[in-house]
Amino acid sequence: MNPGVAMALLSGLLAAVGQSASRTPPANFTNTEQVEQGQLQVPGGDLLSYRIRLLPVASFPDLPPAIGAQLRSRGCMIPQTFEAQAPENVVQGAFRAKGSSDWAVLCSATGTTTLYVFFAGQFDDPVALRSQPDTAWLGADSGSSSFGSAWGISARGAANLRASRQLHGAADFDHDGIEDAYLEHAATVHYCQNSHWLVLTGSQ
Repeated sequence: MNPGVAMALLSGLLAAVGQSASRTPPANFTNTEQVEQGQLQVPGGDLLSYRIRLLPVASFPDLPPAIGAQLRSRGCMIPQTFEAQAPENVVQGAFRAKGSSDWAVLCSATGTTTLYVFFAGQFDDPVALRSQPDTAWLGADSGSSSFGSAWGISARGAANLRASRQLHGAADFDHDGIEDAYLEHAATVHYCQNSHWLVLTGSQ
């Protein structure tokens, strides 16, 4: 099956999940890299093989200890995209207001990935922006028969947002947004304005 067709068939899978915090890491918590792998049957009967790399929190030494503790308490591993060359999907930016020091993290736990945002001064109370199954967005390098995660996040600076004609006028854009991308397919931007999250499309 054509990889683009397979991805289009899988892209509609979304699942909301509530993650409850605990004070100690769960029994299945690990400090080593893991691989989530298996096969998915897509409409038409074809089997799609996937292999998702998951890095431990320890792979991100720049994370504030309080955030690391929160992620470990949730059993979080950090999913890496199929094109990753270095640890990714942990980003710092001014996501709440100009000059703030906040973090956004993808957390995979028990087969579901959640996009968390940790605001400065509130690291013990992260915002869960959205969740979906680890296998909802998959992708592969050209010619590869094994798929990996295609969910990537990054910081979009205020100047970059202001320069995007598709987003012009949607918000004040005086601080960073979080780009939420289905690699090689589409992306949206989560932008916090007056304590409310805007979800902006047409962000390429």
